[in-house]
Amino acid sequence: MLTPKAEERLQISTVPVELKAMPRTRLFGGEVTVPDGASVFVTAPVTGTLQPAGGAMPVAGQSVTAGQTLFQLLPLLSPEREVPTAAERVAMASATATLISSQITADGDVKQAEAQVEASQIALDRAKRLLADKAGSGRDVDDAQARLDIAIQGLKAASARKQMFDKLTLEAKGGTVTNIPVLAPHAGILRMVSSSVGQTVSLAAPLFEVVTLNTLWVRVPIYPGQRDDIARQSNALVRNLGGDSTGVSVKPVSAPPSADPLATTIDLFYELPNSDSRFRPRERVEVVLPLTGETESLVVPRAAILRDIHGVAWVYVNSAEHTFKRHRVEVHFTTKESAILSRGPEVGTRVVVDGAAELFGTEFGAGK
Repeated sequence: MLTPKAEERLQISTVPVELKAMPRTRLFGGEVTVPDGASVFVTAPVTGTLQPAGGAMPVAGQSVTAGQTLFQLLPLLSPEREVPTAAERVAMASATATLISSQITADGDVKQAEAQVEASQIALDRAKRLLADKAGSGRDVDDAQARLDIAIQGLKAASARKQMFDKLTLEAKGGTVTNIPVLAPHAGILRMVSSSVGQTVSLAAPLFEVVTLNTLWVRVPIYPGQRDDIARQSNALVRNLGGDSTGVSVKPVSAPPSADPLATTIDLFYELPNSDSRFRPRERVEVVLPLTGETESLVVPRAAILRDIHGVAWVYVNSAEHTFKRHRVEVHFTTKESAILSRGPEVGTRVVVDGAAELFGTEFGAGK
């Protein structure tokens, strides 16, 4: 029991124990990955020699913009002489055939991409109608919109390739061609540069890789027996390791199913916004997944929980005027502000928040 003056000096404040319906969550480990389609390998369209693009040599880690010229490719379609040899004429004919084949392939890619855009638009319109009739879901509309966006980007890339080949024309007499600009297909970062200026590259030789990191995925491996416990349609929370209290809300995405037989896990995927470059590919993160169902639990402020040297959790209850008694509790889990108890005082019992540590020190003969 404390005197009124001692209670005032300790600035003790109390709040009642509440019974709340708390959403259930569970902490898992996750890995940041690059989404499918966010990484593009650029290859040589024809055999040729790489020339500088007017600036510095591109290097891994460099940021590029969509359509930025990284190399100039001089095709090896004819020798630099007036009368080519028989072998050189054969090489010229082969290069011409390769060019024609590439033009036909590019034209087919454009037509295929146009068909995919048309089919994706039809699927999006159907999903919107079903949502308006309350026979569909917003997620179906989002998925259809994402597929349409991917199809549009594919059409743009195919059209750019076709335009490049259309500009590549052989001169009738000289058999020479103009340089082909090698462009970045989209904005991002160069993750790998496998060729250099002055190098002669063959058809389809890899030149560089561009990866977009504005939106990443988080792969969360879980035990198969837990799949029914996870609220798959709800957003999750991703945090950096190292006690980061803030997190980023992420939404589930439809990804190709994957699992690890050695670890006995299946994978869940979530879309992670990363415009501030806070996360990096292959980084390990904490992922708080929502669980199905809500249960009513005893809730007290997190600051009211004290632990002794054995790790046992306690709170101080206001049992009478100026009287405080230590009460053992079992903490189920905590949030940033609250502690959810699996066992504790009755609802309405007032527990100490401010001054709890001082009461603990007073009881055991040590100050804060």
